[in-house]
Amino acid sequence: MPNVFTATDSAAALDQAAARYQKIALVVGRPASGKSSLLRTIAQQMNMPLLNLGLDLSTKLLPLTARERKLKASDIVADILDTHESQRLAVDNTEIVFDPTLMLNPLGLLQSISRTRLLVWAWNGTLDNGHVTYAYPGHPEYHRIPTQDMTLIALE
Repeated sequence: MPNVFTATDSAAALDQAAARYQKIALVVGRPASGKSSLLRTIAQQMNMPLLNLGLDLSTKLLPLTARERKLKASDIVADILDTHESQRLAVDNTEIVFDPTLMLNPLGLLQSISRTRLLVWAWNGTLDNGHVTYAYPGHPEYHRIPTQDMTLIALE
């Protein structure tokens, strides 16, 4: 069973996530549910950098060809996060990792990056029956991922 917290319990959620092998706290909510606001608050309270992954990644991908983007996207995400020496990062505007042309595995990406640092990651979607969902079935960006061993902050 996943560990689901509310926004008011976000400090407890981060403590739990930091104690796990994969240090991920997903802030799950639909568009305009308050994910960015909560991430800003968490970043300020916990003195951690707040990254706009969509802006940072798209800026670095822009000069590359479509083929180069597919080949380098995962490494570029890791490089963006590695530019911050902090052991805790809040990451917003993460929708770009679901772009099918980049051929990224969002969960695999999160898992590999979160072994060495706590990630508080915005997940634009829903929490339902032990899964987080991004987009809807049939949509090219659709992902449905089981949440066992994940820490979740639900904004629904």
